[in-house]
Amino acid sequence: MSSSKEIIKNIEDLGREKGISREILSEALHEAIIAATVKKIGKYLEPEVTVDLDRGLINILIPKEVSETKVSNWYEITVEEAKAYKDDPQYGDILMVPTTLDALGRQSALVAKQKLIEKLKEAEKQVVLDDFQNKIGEIVNGTILKTDRDNIVINIGKIEAILPKKETIPGEFFNRNDYVRALLLDIKLVKGWPQLVLSRSHPNFLKKLFEAEIPEVFEGMIEVKGAAREPGDRAKVAVYSTNSSIDPVGACIGVKGARISTISDELKKEKIDVIEWSQDPVKYVCNAISPANVLLTNIIEDDKTIEIVVPDDQLSLAIGKKGQNVRLAAILTEWRLDVLKESEYNEIRASRLEEQEQELKTFYELYNLENLEALDHTMIAKLRERGIDDLEKLSSASVDEIVAALEISEDMAVGVLNAAIDYLTAKLEEFDDDEA
Repeated sequence: MSSSKEIIKNIEDLGREKGISREILSEALHEAIIAATVKKIGKYLEPEVTVDLDRGLINILIPKEVSETKVSNWYEITVEEAKAYKDDPQYGDILMVPTTLDALGRQSALVAKQKLIEKLKEAEKQVVLDDFQNKIGEIVNGTILKTDRDNIVINIGKIEAILPKKETIPGEFFNRNDYVRALLLDIKLVKGWPQLVLSRSHPNFLKKLFEAEIPEVFEGMIEVKGAAREPGDRAKVAVYSTNSSIDPVGACIGVKGARISTISDELKKEKIDVIEWSQDPVKYVCNAISPANVLLTNIIEDDKTIEIVVPDDQLSLAIGKKGQNVRLAAILTEWRLDVLKESEYNEIRASRLEEQEQELKTFYELYNLENLEALDHTMIAKLRERGIDDLEKLSSASVDEIVAALEISEDMAVGVLNAAIDYLTAKLEEFDDDEA
């Protein structure tokens, strides 16, 4: 068996390789030696173990009883032997007697080794988690180790990471030892061990590439507000700057497109539209739907939809190949986009105006004060002067308001109010029956 100094040196070398602190190494070795000692002397006796990494020392003390007739070297000690540790020892005294790793035997050594491996593996796992937990959402670099049907294994330094095939850009291939950049997407525990999951297809990978390749983004002068991708094909990125002297779109594209070309090359020639973000949803959507020219927009708040009207000859440009342009714009802006050509919208608008006119006509016919027989022309005029200009408002008015408006008694006001309510109830029931 190796000496204490050799054991400590080997463990420290391993710790430096795995990035494990000396404090954790000392604790792991301490627990391993305790386990080895207990294996030898039993779990009911409590040994004392100290580990001094600086001096390369391991001290082991085990409890032994001073006995007249020594039966076991591990549990008992004679009076003569005890004098080395205590003046005037007495039968029955329990003394802490030093021993060595060699004395514990082969089986105990195996227990110590197993316990040490277990503790160091746990410590290594924690080191990995501590190192990479804060890097989730950041770009990491590595080299390809191997590929299989589902994953690409990448060496990123202290640990291997996987790039699932589904997180790659369609059509890209890697060979062993190829250099690769990817987004650290997640850390999962697989059989108790952290597994780093990477992505090259996630929208945030594109955002982080902007940060890495464009100084103004890195320095915070330009903010990437959002990104939408169909990996390897096309993407839209929204950028914004609070500094009016900076053109965020121009800065991101670069002179003759140099900056955006660098990013596009990393993404296997993915076409990237850089558009200016706006707090105004209409302006933002108009920017996002480019290169189509937007004639007008209409917000439908109920289902968070924006209608976009474009010239007839630009409908296909606005929608894009297989709907790609409008689909990416919708993802980017987080609005449902309904693209209409001008002629189609004019027809829809005419139909809507007709519907509105019909609704107004129906409202007037149903809620006209003149429909109520309890009211004469003078009473109607007085009510309208008070802002009670339809039967809906009259049915919702208080008795005091009717008394003040018509200058009538409270009983008469109650009669007018009930007449209005009864009329509307009957008409609305008729309307429901017709609808059914």
